[in-house]
Amino acid sequence: MTRPTVKNIDLPRRRRIPFWVLMLFVIVILAGGLAAFYMFMPLDAPIPDDLGAQYTGLERGYTDQGFPRLGSADAPILVEDFSSFACPHCRDLHNEILPTLFDEIATGQVQFVMIPVPHIGSGAENAARGALCAGEQGMYWEMSDVLYDWQKRFVTQTFNERRIRKGSESMPLDAEQFATCMSENRPGDAITRARDEFEQRWLSGTPTLFLNGEKVRDYAELEGLGDS
Repeated sequence: MTRPTVKNIDLPRRRRIPFWVLMLFVIVILAGGLAAFYMFMPLDAPIPDDLGAQYTGLERGYTDQGFPRLGSADAPILVEDFSSFACPHCRDLHNEILPTLFDEIATGQVQFVMIPVPHIGSGAENAARGALCAGEQGMYWEMSDVLYDWQKRFVTQTFNERRIRKGSESMPLDAEQFATCMSENRPGDAITRARDEFEQRWLSGTPTLFLNGEKVRDYAELEGLGDS
């Protein structure tokens, strides 16, 4: 009696996924999770007390290049401040040196122009955009106070755009107009001119001050500017 023969059937082999593909998948998942965390993490945006009170009575304006000015454009003494909102020494200058000039600014003897440098320090360009967008509604200097306050308070994500927009909602600003200004990058031309001016003067750091076109070597040069 003949036994039936059993034919060998070749079953398809399951292909193993290469290890590098698995690792790439894990990295993509982790990166996506990290991005989502930073995108949706809560961000505080505190506003200092008495915001803008120190600027009461000071004339405000802009240069032809779009840089914000305190004081009259006809003031005989011009102080130019190349500063970055991400620079700690710039914060010190803003908080400690600028107020010493307020009397001379108020009497029309000094004009103070800030040139917001966008490329020194993390988030500096976002901060410059935020300050200039607030400036559209007459609050450049108030937003500057806010940004420098945040620089001292926060370590990471200091000038996250969501934080800046959230801060604008707590200020006497039209939040929708501010958000549109940020989205459309309306201050872009002024920010580009600030970078160009920084490079054309062969500068390498912030803050850098100029007094009637001459580079300031010592803050003591600013003392007694209004004296005749």
